[in-house]
This record gives sequence, C-alpha cells and structure tokens, in this order.
Amino acid sequence: MRELWFDLREAIARAEETITGYTAGTTNEPPEPWLVLDIPGARLWFTAVNAPRPRSGAIAAVHDDGPPPRAGAFPLYRQPLTEPDIDGENTLDQLRAAARQGHRWLVVDTSVPPRLRTAAAYDTDRVPETAVWTPGWLATGDLGPYPGQVAHGYQHNGSAVFRLTGETVQRIAADSNARPFKFPEQDADLLVLRHHDSSIEMFVVRVPGANTLGHHNEPFVVETRQLTAGPDGWYRLTAGRWPWRHASPPALPTARRRGQRRQHEPDVFEAEGPDGSRCTVCGATGYDIAHQELPSMAGYGTDTTTSCRICGSSETCAEEIGWSSHRTVWPPVLDPSPTADEEGTRP
Repeated sequence: MRELWFDLREAIARAEETITGYTAGTTNEPPEPWLVLDIPGARLWFTAVNAPRPRSGAIAAVHDDGPPPRAGAFPLYRQPLTEPDIDGENTLDQLRAAARQGHRWLVVDTSVPPRLRTAAAYDTDRVPETAVWTPGWLATGDLGPYPGQVAHGYQHNGSAVFRLTGETVQRIAADSNARPFKFPEQDADLLVLRHHDSSIEMFVVRVPGANTLGHHNEPFVVETRQLTAGPDGWYRLTAGRWPWRHASPPALPTARRRGQRRQHEPDVFEAEGPDGSRCTVCGATGYDIAHQELPSMAGYGTDTTTSCRICGSSETCAEEIGWSSHRTVWPPVLDPSPTADEEGTRP
C-alpha cells in the first residue's frame, strides 16, 4: 500500500492559517476548514468550504512510499477538520494532540477511502537534506550521555539518528575502552580509531573476558567501519551496534548568566528569521514559542521567560537569580498502550 508522509507541524500551521485567513460569507457562518488531498500529485492543502476558491499553499509529501498510483484512480479527497465526530472529537484537535506528544508526521494511507494517521518517526538509513538537526543528548547501552545533533522525526531500525563531532567519537572510544578494567570477567568491545583527514577508520575489537584461571583469550576484530565527516564536519554513528536513545544532559547549575555556558551546552532557543525563534530541543517555531515579561520580584527591572508550547523547554532571565534554562528530553517516552493518535485519525 502506498503511503504519503507530510510534515505534521506545517500541515497544522497551514490549517490554522486557513481558519483565521478567511471571513464568513453572507450567511455569517464561520468558514469550515477542509483538508484536500491530491493522491496522484502527492500533495495536500486546506480550504474554507464556503469560500469561492481561496486555499492554502500546497504541501508536498516529504516521503512517498509504495507503488505509483494508477492513472485516474484517485479523485481529490476532502475531509472536514473541525467538524466533531460521534465522540465529539475533530481531526484538527487530534493532529494538535499528536504534535504535543512528539509526533512529526501526518501519514496518508492511500486506501479507498484514504486513512489519516500520525507518526513520531520515519525509519530510514538515509536522512534527506530537508531533515532538521537540533542539539540533543543521547546514550547507547551504558555509555553516555553524549552531546550531538538529532534528526528529529527520523530513526534507523528503532534507533535515534544522531551525528557527532570527531571529539565526541573519541570520547565514546575512550569510554568503551575503559570497560575491561571495570569488568575484567566480561567480554568487551574496544574501539580503535585511525584518523585520515576527514574520515575515521574504526575497528571494533572483541576482548574476551577472563576465565576462571584469570587468563584472557586473544582479542579479534569483529567489525571495521569507515566514518566520513559531512560537509559541516559531523560524523554519523548509526548501526545495529549503536542503538541510540534520547537521554537527559549532565547536571548543570540551576542558574547562569548569558555567556557563562559550559562546553556543549546550547541555548534552548536560536534566532529564526528577523523576529522569530526556534526551539533547539524539538525544532518548534512561530506560534509554538511563547514569550512572557513580568516586573521582577527584585523590585527593579523585568523578568523574561521564553518557553516552547510543544516540548516544554524554557529559558528564564530573572534579576534575582540570573539566567537559567530547562531542556526536556525529546521526544517524550510515549505510552506503549495504543492511543487514538497511534491508531490513526478517523476520516
């Protein structure tokens, strides 16, 4: 079955623009927003049902999986966004709830009729150029956490897609090579690195644990990999041996002033366009970034807080305590039990 994968947050933003961008007609009824799906063209847009022809810009599918459609097999499909179903729920609210839970994709199953669902990650071994990389902390096995960048919305064989600097690769090798000294009776994998300009040759060497007489068998190479830095200097270390998972950062001071950051500690928010901000934890922008200013409890000046409505990360500058930040673990750990968002959005 063919599936079309659309950026969930872009879809929600376009739907909300459609709701607020059109005025009611002569009947004074609010314009009901509808999702319009062009399956052969792998795109969707939103329109107000009582508007003459205006509609949002089309959103192209980021991923198109499955066989191409038969010619003329699929006419345009329309689905209301805010019309309640028999349970009192509507499609747009379900999409918003899925985004708050960490889902990144609106997925269209091109059955007849099409079925909509949301998904947290797209599984692939090749991350496209359109992927958004944001700072994060990850761990694998008992190693970590390590700083790097995460391609949000992507995974490879269930592992987070993570890229690292050359210095962090060396840290991982040093941590891995320290294991035999801590647990000499257990088998251990050592990482031997050879640097070649922009690439690193990595040998995984298995060191058998000590037997009952305290003797070790000979070590042997179990894997050889060539890590090549991308144009921006980052290395990808993703394989079955490295099932990366999101982790909390090391403990940091509760307060700090701007400019007094520890190494690898990024600001929670970065500039996005002339006036906007982007959350470096989950990648949210625009309306999802909230700003608040209040008179300071110190009796002078102003306390400011910037927070992300999606993941809950925040930065605060208070006259009394200075600069502080809170980075959540993202994406959140989802409830393993089936939910409405996981099972799909009802058409």
